[in-house]
Amino acid sequence: MESLLKEIIEIAKEYCSEEIEWGEDTSILTDMELSSLEIFDFIFRIESRFSVHFTDRQLRDIVTLGDLANITGGKLCEK
Repeated sequence: MESLLKEIIEIAKEYCSEEIEWGEDTSILTDMELSSLEIFDFIFRIESRFSVHFTDRQLRDIVTLGDLANITGGKLCEK
């Protein structure tokens, strides 16, 4: 899970030029300050990179990069 989180953080850094503390508690909305279009693009990049698809319910549960890593990891285990 740690390597998955690190990879997600590397992708996230492409969307945020702010100097923030990156980790599992980093908020996609609050800390990264992404627009709605940027959030959509970021999530799409994660789905494409890991060949997963998030349901609407799962998307509502994603607040932090840790949430994203956990849900992505769960999807990868389902394969």
